[in-house]
Amino acid sequence: MALSDPCIIEMPISTESGFMPWYQHITDWIEAELEGLSEKQLDFHDTSPEKEWMWWSCRTQVSHIAWDALVFTKKRAGHLLWPMGDVPEPIVWAEHQMGPNSKWDRVLDTDLFWEVPDLLANLRLGIGWLTKLVDEQSIELLRSETRTVRGYEFLEYVNATLPRGVRVAETDKRYFTYDLEGSLWMVFYEMLSHIRSIQRLKTHQGLELAIELPRVGYLRLPYYWGETTKNGPGMTPL
Repeated sequence: MALSDPCIIEMPISTESGFMPWYQHITDWIEAELEGLSEKQLDFHDTSPEKEWMWWSCRTQVSHIAWDALVFTKKRAGHLLWPMGDVPEPIVWAEHQMGPNSKWDRVLDTDLFWEVPDLLANLRLGIGWLTKLVDEQSIELLRSETRTVRGYEFLEYVNATLPRGVRVAETDKRYFTYDLEGSLWMVFYEMLSHIRSIQRLKTHQGLELAIELPRVGYLRLPYYWGETTKNGPGMTPL
């Protein structure tokens, strides 16, 4: 099996280490930052074109993280988690896809999942899937499972946070090939970046932060930590 350790929160540089993210941190950190927030504070946001980091409220950030935990995990590793095809259906998968044809834009169905306890329940489910995946699969298998995707500006920017696990595709430099080890670290960093956005929204409202996040992964990049309020690289294809 792959190994996980609460103290390991960044992808090890050496391939001799098989450590994977401790995904339970995500739930713990979110719950800490949400505690005591009013409905108004949960839903505070700003849709100004120049304030992209504020477009999603704290509530929507949590919905997106839960979406990531479910949709990414099912799409990228469902064949490993449910080899017999008995995939659970906590959400309507056809309405929650990756890409422009999804009914819900990278969030859970807002008609069904709006209250924080419902969002957290789905988050815990997805985190459980991720934990099960790294607990039961060997690091050798995770490194052997590869997938090539079309690159876009955001991916090109954040790929630099991985010491390995991603490479430019040999046949077309507009594409990136990830092994599953790299992808699993990337989704951890992605979730972490949205917890940081929750913190930034709280700071903007004059609210005290609950925890000190580790500055790892995407958070080492100025756009995602908040050293600049300019919009970061977007989804423009390479």
